[in-house]
Amino acid sequence: MNYVPITLKVENKKVLIAGGGKAALEKVQMLLRLAVAVTVIGEEIDEEILLSDATCHLRPFRSEDLEDVLLVYACSSDREVNRLVKAEANARNILVNTPDDPELCDFITPALYIEGSMTVAVSSGGSDVRKAVAWRNRIKTFFSNHDPVS
Repeated sequence: MNYVPITLKVENKKVLIAGGGKAALEKVQMLLRLAVAVTVIGEEIDEEILLSDATCHLRPFRSEDLEDVLLVYACSSDREVNRLVKAEANARNILVNTPDDPELCDFITPALYIEGSMTVAVSSGGSDVRKAVAWRNRIKTFFSNHDPVS
């Protein structure tokens, strides 16, 4: 699969996460660091998500949840729910990421290292997430041990 690396302006944009488990928690933590308005919808939602600044709804996904949404993360542990979320979102021209399921992804979220206004993104195009995270961590270590370039 071919992906174009881009940086989207997400401040004050709405992002929907369908599902409330570990994958959803990882996305919530990343998105809230970027000042995104996050809504999580799921029949079960991790306690840490419930305690976060995300808006949470304990119920199944509904197509009207996509109103005014920029991006969707389909994080349900049920692949059929993720397929439904993707179909409904794509029908509205909304891009979807489904962690650990490249077939259901319109975009990939790279491993990010953010320091101040600088961001480094590492992606394997979804083929080797662990390696992308390892590279990101090496970059983080490098910059933590060296003075930034002026």
